[in-house]
Amino acid sequence: MSLADLLAVRNIRTALIVDDVFDAVPTSTDIDPGNEAWSNFNDDITHEQRARIIEAYPAAASKRFDECVDDDNYVAAIWRLRDELGETAAGLFETYTADQATDESYVRLVNERLHALGLTVRTAGRDFANAAREADLVVIDLFFGKAQDPASLDESKRRLREALQLRLANPPLVILMSRSPRLESKRDEFRDEVGLLDSGFRILKKEDIENTNRLELQLERLAENSTDSHALARLFHALEVGVKQGAERTLRLLRKMRLSDVGQIQQLLLDAEGQPAGSYLVDVFDRVLQHEIEREAGIIDAALAVNGFSAAKHPPPYVAGSADLQELVQRLLTQHENRLRLPGSVGALVAFGDLLRMPPEADANRLQRAILVDLTPEQVLLVLTPACDLQRGAAPRILLLVGTVKPLAVKDWSYGDDARTSAIRIDNELRWVKWNLKHIDTVSESQISNAFEAGDVRLVGRLREGHALELQQRVLAGLGRIGQMAALPGTFPVELGLFYPDVEGRLKALDVSALADGAVCFVGRDENGGPMLRLVMTEVICDGVLSALAGVEEDHVAPHARLAFQHVKATPDLRRLMVQGFDLKGVNDQGWKEISSETGAEKGVRKMGLIAWNYIVPDAPLPRSSLNKAGIVFLIRDAGRADVPGLGDAIRSGFIEPAGMQIPATQLEESPPG
Repeated sequence: MSLADLLAVRNIRTALIVDDVFDAVPTSTDIDPGNEAWSNFNDDITHEQRARIIEAYPAAASKRFDECVDDDNYVAAIWRLRDELGETAAGLFETYTADQATDESYVRLVNERLHALGLTVRTAGRDFANAAREADLVVIDLFFGKAQDPASLDESKRRLREALQLRLANPPLVILMSRSPRLESKRDEFRDEVGLLDSGFRILKKEDIENTNRLELQLERLAENSTDSHALARLFHALEVGVKQGAERTLRLLRKMRLSDVGQIQQLLLDAEGQPAGSYLVDVFDRVLQHEIEREAGIIDAALAVNGFSAAKHPPPYVAGSADLQELVQRLLTQHENRLRLPGSVGALVAFGDLLRMPPEADANRLQRAILVDLTPEQVLLVLTPACDLQRGAAPRILLLVGTVKPLAVKDWSYGDDARTSAIRIDNELRWVKWNLKHIDTVSESQISNAFEAGDVRLVGRLREGHALELQQRVLAGLGRIGQMAALPGTFPVELGLFYPDVEGRLKALDVSALADGAVCFVGRDENGGPMLRLVMTEVICDGVLSALAGVEEDHVAPHARLAFQHVKATPDLRRLMVQGFDLKGVNDQGWKEISSETGAEKGVRKMGLIAWNYIVPDAPLPRSSLNKAGIVFLIRDAGRADVPGLGDAIRSGFIEPAGMQIPATQLEESPPG
């Protein structure tokens, strides 16, 4: 499917290009009040010219010159009189007109290329709010103003945010463009402050408009994701509206409670359970608010639409969780630190899910003697005794699980099945905890009380009930568990090399700097529910691969591989496959597996690439039978770390069949002619 067809199928039919180049009149910031040309202008202007300016803008007569140059209306008056003022005003607008000419060439190219894709294109300057209401795609400049200062950026963000307020449930796709080198660094700031979805937002350097197909590439990505992006936007808008309404109904209901009602609850329930009234009311608010949110039909309807989301179309393209994802997970797994000020029960020092840690200044030996538990400053204790037993004092000893607190670095993030709290804020730092399910201990209430009084242990966090229960059940299940094969984690890193066959048919590496970060094997299931392992790459790696291929001249490629190489370079097949992920079934260390093309059958390119895992490539040209399929070659290698799975683990887990199911590539034919 061509990009034009894809846009039509996704109902992306109208585009709006927003750039201050379309503003007919410059502002004072466009010219810059500090511009030295103003001083020259003030010196050179004649009495008659000054009178003409005042005639055009009477307010200038009562203003100082330094006030005038900071006045948009004064600048507009001079701009309209610039031909009449001649050389006196020419220096003021020299840089401005040059920048306008450059930007005009960029936006003209964007306009032409969007028209070529069948889109109806409109253009607008700063006042674009009305035009944005009907646009399916908005291509907008990062800075509104030639100064490209923070104020120019803020204006761009503010105007787009205001323009989209009336269509939060159905926002347009947005491409942010600029010739500024700060485009990449300002991407996230712009997205978050405007309130855009990441999947519906891309950036584009203006110089890439001229020399590459980057505009079409970014537009294709947006179009492919547009259905899911709009479904998410509708859900988030429904949540924004529904949470507010749910909170209002919850508070309206709670305000009806009388003090006598609270007293009855305390007498009938809380005193027996040992739970404080304030803690209980916060719990009640949590539960009632959740009920009221679930009541919102708009939220449920929008969520049903998102149920069609498929991880097969959007596999996790990274090992490390982003900082935003880590913060989200931290909130899912733990209560906020302020909640710790509310005790879990009256008279009990600890509650179910509490995390205890030794302060830096604690006496480790004294603590060990007091609670008879081996504990280091790097470890924490998780309280796993049921809440009811703690509240009623029914448990003579408190059950503790020992874990180790670790820094949350890129390499530490995992979707694995090991016992961990993936993200938790301890002492105002984001960490993770590795739990040792075999390291459990118990202490008496008096022992833990003495440790608190001595200052040798303190409360540093509290897990949410669901996560604490999960760990509790894993501890209990592990006590009677028989040995089983370990499951692969959800993702694990691998090293990746990319090659093409040179004129002699030997593999030559593509220079892709982003590959230094590695790729990821993603464990999931196919459409039939069977186990599946896929190789996925970040968007940065995908772009790097395509750029590297574009830099390879065709006459540097083996003749028998050129047809497949042309197909890889000229069609979107490779990019789509890299984004969706390679199915690794049949990939092993004994030979090459062929990579099918999506659109190449009619052109005689049914196979466009080769892939292998831990394969030792012979020091010889590829055989002729492989060359015609070697438009690009992927070679996966294990990460080489003891704690990271590899090919052997994938085979043992049943995700990959052992070698022997395909013809090995070690049986080389004669070298093809150069």
